[in-house]
This record gives sequence, structure tokens and C-alpha cells, in this order.
Amino acid sequence: MKRTGEANNMKKTSPRLKIERKSSIENEPLTLTLDQLQYAREEALWVLGTKTMEEALNIFTEGLKPVLRARDDMDLDDHAEMMDCLEMELPNLTLLKRERVSAPF
Repeated sequence: MKRTGEANNMKKTSPRLKIERKSSIENEPLTLTLDQLQYAREEALWVLGTKTMEEALNIFTEGLKPVLRARDDMDLDDHAEMMDCLEMELPNLTLLKRERVSAPF
């Protein structure tokens, strides 16, 4: 009888691992509704229509940080790197300006 009591005590004192399962979709970023997409397009058009190209780029890229490759061990000046990228892309932006309404974002 003592053994049964010991076995019961072991069951009570042994830690139970509770595995909480979470759907992988819960880890995915939220997507915008069609209304939110339309609103974002309208706001983007307003910015492009009322601001200079440089001001618009600053608005659209505010808070973004460049993605560094794994092999890059040194810290780079984020702003300088972002401006370098923008300078390379500015000539291409004038070509895209005509098709900006249909841009999927």
C-alpha cells in the first residue's frame, strides 16, 4: 500500500509539460482589407501629387532600415545607405510615375 501512495505522489509531483499549439497562420503578418488597400492607394497618390519626389520618398521610407546581408559584420550608417539606394533608384522612379495608380501595394 505504501508503494501505491508513493506512485500517486510521483504522479502529483512530476511536472507536466503542456504543449500549447499555435496555428502557423497566427505568426503571419496581418493583411489589409480591400478598403484599407484602396485608402492606402489614395493616400499615396495624394502624397505623390502634393510633395516633391524626395519628400515623398522620405515619407514612404520613414522608419525603414536597410537589410544587411549576413556576411556584413560591420555596422553601416543606415541613413547614408538608404540615401545611396534612393540616389540609384531616382532615375527609375520617373519611369514608374506614369503607372503609379496601378501599383500593387
